[in-house]
Amino acid sequence: MLAQDVNMQTATVSQCGGVFYDSGGEFGNYGDGENFILTLCPENPGQKIQLDFTEFVTQVNQDIMSIFDGDSVAATSFGDFSGSNSPGLVQPTEDNTSGCITIQFVSNAAGNINGWEANIACLTPCQTINSQIDSTSPAPNGDGYIRVCPNEDITLNGSGVFSVDGAGATYEWDLGDGNTASGQSVTFSYPDPGVYIVNLNIRDANTSIDPLGCDNNNLINQVIQVATEPDFSGTGAANSVLCYGESTDITGEVEAVEFINNCTPPVSGITFLPDGSGAVYETSITVDCYDSAQALTDISQLISICVTMEHSYLGDLDIEIISPNGQVVRMHDQGGSSANLGIPWATGTVDGNSGNTTPGEGRQYCFVPVGGFPTLVGGIQTGGTFPNGDGPGTYNDSYVPAGTYSSINSLEGLLGSPLNGDWTIRVVDNIGADNGHIFAWSIEFDPNLQPPELSFTPVIETEAWDADATITGTAGNIITVQPPTAGLYCYTYRVTDDFGCEYTQEVCVEVLPEVITEAPDDLFVCDTGAPPYIFELDSNTPVVLASAPNPSELIVTYHNSLIDAEADVNAMADLSNYSGTDGEIIFIRVEYLNSGCYEILPFSLNVAGQPTINPALDLELCDDLSNDGFEEFDLSVF
Repeated sequence: MLAQDVNMQTATVSQCGGVFYDSGGEFGNYGDGENFILTLCPENPGQKIQLDFTEFVTQVNQDIMSIFDGDSVAATSFGDFSGSNSPGLVQPTEDNTSGCITIQFVSNAAGNINGWEANIACLTPCQTINSQIDSTSPAPNGDGYIRVCPNEDITLNGSGVFSVDGAGATYEWDLGDGNTASGQSVTFSYPDPGVYIVNLNIRDANTSIDPLGCDNNNLINQVIQVATEPDFSGTGAANSVLCYGESTDITGEVEAVEFINNCTPPVSGITFLPDGSGAVYETSITVDCYDSAQALTDISQLISICVTMEHSYLGDLDIEIISPNGQVVRMHDQGGSSANLGIPWATGTVDGNSGNTTPGEGRQYCFVPVGGFPTLVGGIQTGGTFPNGDGPGTYNDSYVPAGTYSSINSLEGLLGSPLNGDWTIRVVDNIGADNGHIFAWSIEFDPNLQPPELSFTPVIETEAWDADATITGTAGNIITVQPPTAGLYCYTYRVTDDFGCEYTQEVCVEVLPEVITEAPDDLFVCDTGAPPYIFELDSNTPVVLASAPNPSELIVTYHNSLIDAEADVNAMADLSNYSGTDGEIIFIRVEYLNSGCYEILPFSLNVAGQPTINPALDLELCDDLSNDGFEEFDLSVF
């Protein structure tokens, strides 16, 4: 059923809809000499009435509406309204348990006009909602942190405790990495190591206060630590390339990697400070890396507030710091006359000119709780030369050197401020004809304020090499390997940490092919003359490579000594026309592709004189009876 409209009268009306008019209704004027008291209440206990005045006009200071926060004129007054001073949106305060509003209207005896029109609605105050985690997989450790590996699934089940009713409530998990997940039960993972703070945000179905629904009143702040990958940089083989038949040691070495939460607040961007008289300029940064309940409790926890800026008139400015909960400390209060901050841009006049907005050069000025130079005003100096802009080199002006200064008002005025939230620098320009720029500003807190759970170092609990048939010896984390054939052999070092994460590092060694050779021939020359004696040394190359399965991959060199052959130096040239001596030893080096894998094969050079040959007599035999012209001769008689 549609709610009835309500005209001004003396009565108590309970309804949550319709329109509230003056006594003349929708189309008439209120009357002269009226004195009505109307109490509007909600229909149901726990609700609060709401009036939204869309039209309001009475005789100024003659026909007056008074509004009271309760069910009688004895309640606290919201004020008196007349003329075009509309009450606007009116609703009971938190302390008003009746949920009612009382309106008294008094008009004089002469003159009346249109009156008012206000929409009537009822608000259901937000109930108390507390979110909670009912179960997790994996379960938290003894400190309440959930520890997982990168990309490991996490399942959270949550619910809400409602002071009235949870029907129609919605649930959304803030995963702490910029992502959200909907529902009471969610499964998710984090690809990157770090610390993530998870909260469950609940909204109920009551949209009378907030169109999105009333939200929960607490933070769970469930800490999830995602393990860092360990450092295997110390793991490796003594030799990664082996000759056939060789062995090598491989060392397994692993170090856990600490995760350190970066809780350095951000640095702001550039802010132009135009000229103005009483103009206010603000620049903010958001701090969000501390525990939600942490506050500044000791001024020594504040290290510094630093502003990099330029401005041509220090005496023009007030500089204030505003904390997230609105606490304000003035760090500079005009003073300092025309001293320059930084190096303002030259404009051709003694004072900086607001018509030139080209940025100058900034200098950093830091405000600290203790130990700074007494205020910016106390730091003013003269002398030196500005490369551009106003300054002593041009106009014998003064300036404030970059440095550390005390705040003109104690920074202890910030005590009690939450660390997280928006911190703001406010600059007030009080005098005309100057401008400047804030290039950046930052605030620094004691690093020890960082919650301990936001940093961690995993503990390596087990580490060992996987078994392999080619491992011939083990000494702690060092294995000796001797692969039996040519090829690539890989070995796995496996570790686990106290997060339950397993990591492996593979180390591979290459075994080069066996150098297969045949023994070279000793070389001979028959020569009765005087030296030189010429040998074809390279005639032995096909001999030594005769059995090699890979002759194109073998490098053959000849050397005069074993030392040269082993060092692969002084290889002999002109192998087919070598002048040697009797009994000389030549060393052949056969190497696989300049790998250092080789065989040394020696052979000798030999010189022999030619034999003496005496004349042989003719042999004669008579033919036998066959007279066939053939007989057997014994040539050995010679």
